[in-house]
Amino acid sequence: MTENRLGRVIQRSLEAMAEAMQDELGQMSEQLVQGILTPDMLASLMHVMQRAMGAIGFDMGKMPGMMGQQPVVDPYRILGLERSACDEEIKKRYRDLVHVLHPDKSGTPGTGLFFQMVTAAYERIRKERGWQ
Repeated sequence: MTENRLGRVIQRSLEAMAEAMQDELGQMSEQLVQGILTPDMLASLMHVMQRAMGAIGFDMGKMPGMMGQQPVVDPYRILGLERSACDEEIKKRYRDLVHVLHPDKSGTPGTGLFFQMVTAAYERIRKERGWQ
């Protein structure tokens, strides 16, 4: 296998993993809002995800920064919403997630990374839609 072909295979694999991770994060967002997933459960899941992604050399701590830069990262999926969601629906989802995830509210260590992802996703949508 040539170096270029190997590089393309690796790139496609990383993109597929990023897609799957975004879907999983979106499902977590939905479950948090519905009360199915608690902050403690989220912290455990995030720890497992960080370890798994770290094992292949992906630093999830960089994920919030990627929200504003990488076209692969879809902020709507992180919030567990469709791109067609109306402004009010996006704002409500953000408020609901912040209420559950905010470090001062949840009191659960380990939810900070997901809180940063949600905040970064919302900020990207806010800029995209021209909200003040």
